[in-house]
Amino acid sequence: MLLKGRKILVGISGGIAAYKVYDLVRTLVKEGASVRTVLTPSALDFVSPLVLATLTGSKPFYRWDEESPLAHVELAKWADAFLVAPATVNTISKLALGLADNPLTAAWSAFAGPKLVAPAANTVMLQNPAVRNHLETLRRWGVEVIPPDRGLLACGDEGEGKLADVDLIRDHLVRALSPKPLKGKKVLVTLGATREYLDPVRFISNGSSGKMGLALAKAVFYLGGEPLVVAADAKVSVPERFLVRRVETAGEMLEACLELFDGVDAVLMNAAVSDYRFSKRFDKKLKKSQKRLTVELEPTPDVLAELGKRKKRQKLVGFAVESENLEENALKKLKKKNLDAIVVNPVSVMGSDRYEGTIIFADGRKKELKAPSKEEAAYEIVSTLLGS
Repeated sequence: MLLKGRKILVGISGGIAAYKVYDLVRTLVKEGASVRTVLTPSALDFVSPLVLATLTGSKPFYRWDEESPLAHVELAKWADAFLVAPATVNTISKLALGLADNPLTAAWSAFAGPKLVAPAANTVMLQNPAVRNHLETLRRWGVEVIPPDRGLLACGDEGEGKLADVDLIRDHLVRALSPKPLKGKKVLVTLGATREYLDPVRFISNGSSGKMGLALAKAVFYLGGEPLVVAADAKVSVPERFLVRRVETAGEMLEACLELFDGVDAVLMNAAVSDYRFSKRFDKKLKKSQKRLTVELEPTPDVLAELGKRKKRQKLVGFAVESENLEENALKKLKKKNLDAIVVNPVSVMGSDRYEGTIIFADGRKKELKAPSKEEAAYEIVSTLLGS
């Protein structure tokens, strides 16, 4: 729960996408964040102050009165981050021009911490040169502009302009509130389970879900870096903003990693790559025409070892799942493959949401890890291994 204890001020402007703020607020509160809300006058046409007060446990600020003449300043001092979602064209323009003519824009002017806007509007409106210029102005000032989604808009048009998904907005908040030791760095992250085919429909693989690999990619993003994801088969959805290549086999994984290797600063090799493949692959589906089928296996390319041979300035981190002699086996792999560190886990973590493991460094140091979620574990792993 990376937002636990953080104080987040959510600004709501008057657009149809404002109804999604209820889910956003609930998500943030569930993570342990304290949330308060500030509204433009027109937002009252779309959301209820009573509902917001119930969800957040705090009275929304939407008009000045005798009880709160300085509420905009008090809220600005209270908050760790200020998010405007949805940000309408009108509100975006006011923020970029420095106007402070309503509770939301006044609080924004008084706030000095991390600021984020999540635009939501008709596609043509967002493409208007004045609006694009206003968004660029906000970016230059250090405001995080969360890209809107594409899809069916309230007006019936198809295009870019939908309020970003709640989970994406939440991820940007985590990033805004995290240190940025990886700023300007590119990190290759592999995830999922490779497949080695016997025929067009049958293959050998393993039970890796890809959850940890995705958590590592997100941790790189949170800490200011650019994750480049090479994904094999996974049970999680990899955001398009991270994904650079989908692969199936170990050979394809090696090819993709070698193409990207020279351009990255670090590699987190979390994919569960099959150790063996069929010596012979059949072009057509095999029929069940005999009682016994004998097949021969051969080793697959060792992706991590090949990267270790080519390593120059990059940090190379391996991951291992072991059923016995965890640290002993992991240390052998670290030395054999020329790694900077290896993270070893028991088999029980595969497919699980909880996490336990050990980081072993090339100099022999160790760090034990236990976390209630893979996201929290990944954040600690990336901070520890790449954050210095």
